[in-house]
Amino acid sequence: MKINYLTVFLILLLTWMSSCKKAVEIPDSKNQIDAKAVFSDSTLSTAALLSVYSLFATNIHNGSKFLSLYCDDCIHTAPGTGTSLLQFNQSVLSTNNPDNAALWAALYSAIYQSNALIAAMESPIGVSKGAAEQISAEARFLRAFAYLYLVQLYDHVPLILTTEVEINRTAGQANRDEVIEQVISDLSLAKAILPVTYIGNGKVRANKWAAVALLSRAFLLKEDWIGAETESDQIISSGNYLPLPKPEDVFLAGSIEAVLQFWNQNGFISDATAVLPSSVSVVPPYVVRPETLASFENNDGRKSKWIGTNINASLAYNYPAKYRNRATGSTRPEYSTALRISEQFLIRAEARAHLNKGLEAIADLNIIRARASLSPLPSTLSTQETLAAVARERRTELLGEWGHRFFDLKRWGIINTVMALIKPGWRSTARAFPIPLNETIYNTNLIQNEGY
Repeated sequence: MKINYLTVFLILLLTWMSSCKKAVEIPDSKNQIDAKAVFSDSTLSTAALLSVYSLFATNIHNGSKFLSLYCDDCIHTAPGTGTSLLQFNQSVLSTNNPDNAALWAALYSAIYQSNALIAAMESPIGVSKGAAEQISAEARFLRAFAYLYLVQLYDHVPLILTTEVEINRTAGQANRDEVIEQVISDLSLAKAILPVTYIGNGKVRANKWAAVALLSRAFLLKEDWIGAETESDQIISSGNYLPLPKPEDVFLAGSIEAVLQFWNQNGFISDATAVLPSSVSVVPPYVVRPETLASFENNDGRKSKWIGTNINASLAYNYPAKYRNRATGSTRPEYSTALRISEQFLIRAEARAHLNKGLEAIADLNIIRARASLSPLPSTLSTQETLAAVARERRTELLGEWGHRFFDLKRWGIINTVMALIKPGWRSTARAFPIPLNETIYNTNLIQNEGY
């Protein structure tokens, strides 16, 4: 794996990630700069940290929308011929798919930058001990966030924890469980250091509860039901993110439900114009699949608030509308919401069902259902019925958000069954994305995933 340190450090200060041609290119020694100059005081170090958050708000969030096409959430109405969009629509990715390569590069760029921050804060110059601990903890959180996505997308990925060029250039893939354990380790450290209050305005930098929320998700992936229940229970019991707001207010900047949002300057998410229709009469680019639309109960309040409908040539097109803004000037600004408390209720419900705490699991689901104006589930559900109810609620509650549906289908072991029904070209090996072709050329120690 290659990395251009000059580019990385300039990115840290100037946040121009999109101009980086090769996120993993090793520079000549004449291009290298001293990291101490970049992290020489709190202002510069904080600017470097904020650039990693910006990367999640833009490149990584932008890439996550393709996961909705890849699974059974959505379909693109005009993917073209021989395009990346068509490949995601059909769930048949080539090794040189540009959007897959961009997502890989963005996630590893976040990791490289986080590694540089963590290393610099171990012996800070011009940064107080408290500030250095805060910055390092946030960097660990962001590194864990990136690795949690990488391991779910590609299954086996290089575990890069250093800024050493030669180590990174030839790193092979780590065992999936090893990556998850590193995620848990980073988040546990972040949880112990980060304050419960947010730094600055809004909820746009990770606090203790953001680390707890992501930790519960990691335990869920690991099927550590006790860990998942413990962490989700802690954040829910804090009361900081309740009561649940109305569905139409969930994704507003500063929403009470939000545990972590990614800031933007203009009040709309970075890829809004690519996802939302430009008017009420045009065919939306992204539409909700009929099977997913049918999973909503008729009187579900989320359906009316989170799914929009355009009529074109007498045909109705239902599109994801959790975010509504696509231009500046809105009196209701929106931030990309990465973590929210409703997911924690769903995590706790699933964990409790596996721990034979059926009544408590059903109670958690009914909190989510009450916000959606749905009737409560009966207390007589069996364990399997409760888990089925969890699956239904996750599908509707988390529709179109950060690849949740794709990851759920994988961890439940039903992705092949579900996808084969709606996509004729589906192959069992498509459960993992291909390692981008250029990465396997640059680093011959990388082993391509099966089927590519």
